[in-house]
Amino acid sequence: MAYLYECEVFRAPDIRVRWGINEGEGLGLPAQACQGDIYVLHSDAAPMLLRLHMAETITLADSDGSPVTVHAALQMMSADGELLSAMVIGARDALFFLPLSPMRVETGYALIGMDEQSPALRMSELVQGCFGPGTRITMDDGRLCPVEALEPGMQVRTRDHGPQPLRWIGKVTKRAHGPFSPVIFPPGLLGNLGPLTLGPLQRIFLYQRGEARLGSRAEVLVQAQYLVDGQRVLQREGGFATHYSLAFDQHQIIYAEGIPVESLLVSRATVERLPGPLAQELAQRFPGLNQRAHFAQQLPPELVTPHLRASLLRSKEK
Repeated sequence: MAYLYECEVFRAPDIRVRWGINEGEGLGLPAQACQGDIYVLHSDAAPMLLRLHMAETITLADSDGSPVTVHAALQMMSADGELLSAMVIGARDALFFLPLSPMRVETGYALIGMDEQSPALRMSELVQGCFGPGTRITMDDGRLCPVEALEPGMQVRTRDHGPQPLRWIGKVTKRAHGPFSPVIFPPGLLGNLGPLTLGPLQRIFLYQRGEARLGSRAEVLVQAQYLVDGQRVLQREGGFATHYSLAFDQHQIIYAEGIPVESLLVSRATVERLPGPLAQELAQRFPGLNQRAHFAQQLPPELVTPHLRASLLRSKEK
């Protein structure tokens, strides 16, 4: 399936090394980068809008369809522990920096990781958070309602803003392959009240107690796919799968089978990733397309170690 992805990028030379081996130089190709170098986005750097045609080969969505090369996926960290994921891409003989989460200007980010082997996989994700049929959502009065029985206007319980009206429900059925392969949690494994079926990119909200935090904040979000262990948590490939997406006036943390998860983040990039009919309906429902993401920090996959996964997947069944 081909689709469009609209994103803001910076010219790679606008991301400069403030301290390190390449001090004073702009971001270059991965072979020139050194882990530990501290990069800064200067306040006068101007973002550019790129529209990408996402298929087996990524191209610019313009008249000549220039090819796009994904050179590397980067992991960076600020002095206060904020993690930043980014991509280095090339198009029309120019090199660009694509931050996958907000990057603060005039803030130093140390390069802590670089993946040159499979960065294109990060660019091919199609679906944001979604739920499988039968997954029950907590309503304002505490009852659990199967996601397929929800209707716009129903009051849903949220973690931070009390009962909120559901504004939009998206439904799509696709072959259960790759980003459309559902992740299935049996009852009790996360403390979930019943079977929990999530899209692989659906992010689960975790609250970290104590000082041994992952990242700079107590609240983190982890994608369901990174909790698959092949034994208790399985990802089903084959056949077809139906996914439901839920959107509110604001990005929310809601409860699926009693587990806090995020709602669909409505943004320009979200709409461009969704299949055509869903994208058109969502754009009409939310003409501003400018929801701000929940303050929780995304947990990068390299921090989801087997030990952490095992500690999260603690069965609460008697």
